[in-house]
Amino acid sequence: MRLDARARRWAALVIALVIIPWCRTVRADGADRPAAGDGRTSAEGAPAEPAPDPLRIGAIGGVGFPQPLAIEGIVVLSGVVALGVEYGALPSTTISGVEASLWSLSGDARVFPFRGAFFIGLRAGHQHVAASTRIVLGSIISIPEALTIDSWFVNPRLGFLWTSRLGLAFGVDAGVEIPMSTAISSTLPLALLPPAQDTVNAIANAVVPTVDILRIGLIL
Repeated sequence: MRLDARARRWAALVIALVIIPWCRTVRADGADRPAAGDGRTSAEGAPAEPAPDPLRIGAIGGVGFPQPLAIEGIVVLSGVVALGVEYGALPSTTISGVEASLWSLSGDARVFPFRGAFFIGLRAGHQHVAASTRIVLGSIISIPEALTIDSWFVNPRLGFLWTSRLGLAFGVDAGVEIPMSTAISSTLPLALLPPAQDTVNAIANAVVPTVDILRIGLIL
């Protein structure tokens, strides 16, 4: 009987020194490990950042200068690169007897170096500007004049494009539009009016600032 009692005491001691600490270790590991789909990290228990979608597609439109109205189809790759095709326009407008209109078609690329809203962008494409008026000579002669300027341009810029998890997108940006080549067409020979020719050439080849005051759309 004494041996049985001593054996029981040794068995209890082994359980106390080995099995109980091991059970506590298993419980601690289980508490620190996040359950599948609970959105926690194993290190700090904080919500894990969701991985960016590999592909998001959408459309954004906005107002700005020199294209007052614009709409763009856009594809975002892994939250790092966005590629788009944009159409910009100025509806036919008459100011001081001159009717003017504008349209542009361009490709667009944005790089998000910090995987956030900030981007470095480059737009490149073709722009068409048209203007028409009537030139009055003397008191009875009125001659119609139509002028068009076609140019290829590049538009480097910086900006922000925020996109919510639901896909609602807002953006602003600013840059410069640099003409690469320009073609001018006129119904009247501009060489007959050197001041007018100089003015048109200066406008056609000018580097102008660009501002997208607001872009809004859906990128899903």
